Amino acid sequence: MKLKDTLRAISNDARGWLKAWARDFTETEATEPAGDNQAPHPLAWQLGHLACTEDDVVGLFSDPVLPPLVPAAVRAACATGAPEPTAETRFPPLAELWSLVDRTHERLLAMLDGASATDLDRLPRVDNPFFRSLGQAVYEAALHENYHVGQVGALRRRLAKPRMG
Repeated sequence: MKLKDTLRAISNDARGWLKAWARDFTETEATEPAGDNQAPHPLAWQLGHLACTEDDVVGLFSDPVLPPLVPAAVRAACATGAPEPTAETRFPPLAELWSLVDRTHERLLAMLDGASATDLDRLPRVDNPFFRSLGQAVYEAALHENYHVGQVGALRRRLAKPRMG
């Protein structure tokens, strides 16, 4: 298997796990728990955050620079460094969030598909503490997504949802 194929497979595997663990959340469940710093952030936040991460990778490595897909309101609530969500934090409906994470994922993979072997070693446009090259960024984004799948697992348990597997 070639490196790009491996990166694509890892990224798609992470997305498959996310969908398997999170597709059965209701709108109400997706915003719980609210304001409890002892629990993972709500699913709606997790989805918005993952969309922000993929959007950030594309923004750091696209040439020419592509405009962000993530709306400013979602970025303000869910991006790395955003304030902790509270009971007052508002999120788009789940259907919109799923559509957003699908679009950011498709665009990330399109950038990967268009990259040459040399491009995979390309540095980000600006220094970034998480992403040092395009190939590493695609890999790290998938690892990051799998971390959040674990957070979704903790949410499932807190909400007494059926176990997965």
